[in-house]
Amino acid sequence: MTSCEIRTSIKAGESGLADDISVVIADADAAFRARVRATLEGDGFVVVGEPGDAVAAVPATIAAQPDIVLIDIEMPGGGLDAVAAIATGSPRTTIIVLTVSSDSRDLLASLERGAAGYLLKNANAEELTSALRGTRQGQSALSPAMAPALVNHLRGSMKRQISMPTGPVKLTNREWDVAELLREGFNTDEISQRLGISPVTVRRHIASILKKLGTTNRTAAVRALKLFAR
Repeated sequence: MTSCEIRTSIKAGESGLADDISVVIADADAAFRARVRATLEGDGFVVVGEPGDAVAAVPATIAAQPDIVLIDIEMPGGGLDAVAAIATGSPRTTIIVLTVSSDSRDLLASLERGAAGYLLKNANAEELTSALRGTRQGQSALSPAMAPALVNHLRGSMKRQISMPTGPVKLTNREWDVAELLREGFNTDEISQRLGISPVTVRRHIASILKKLGTTNRTAAVRALKLFAR
């Protein structure tokens, strides 16, 4: 929803439908936050915080421990970093990105950091509230426009392979991203910055790559990648 498209279509008399689900709204646009709040409260949600930047979003969410946090990854202060920090500091909170970005890289980076959903701001009020209620029942919250990007990413995973002497080695798309940068000589922090994922996630991917290649250290892995990866 652009800032003018969220509409409070649920009447106040119909509140209580969300069973008092608590929500933090993290967005830099105060007017947009107000519209989202009106929409949610009109459908029985309880808004427990409205931080206006990524830095404030982390302590606000951890302190409130809400059921859901709606967060714009394009907020000042690093929205993706905030997603990762909230996932660690408030693990019971369902993180749903609510943003204008339809870039598949932002979708994948958000999920990598710990988001459980990705909604675009052109969603209407009913789509938003239904998506949030659905997450409490184990459903995913994903804008239809983003589904093809996720399907294409999953479809492409595990297709490329390395022809090792012991047999073919298959890597996921993200492992390939890490492996290619590793082969070019980048260290963990540099790979983290280039891919927009945490250093911990980079190390986890590297450990998986080493195991699949049958190597015991990065030097041996890089040597194998240079020799056998296509």
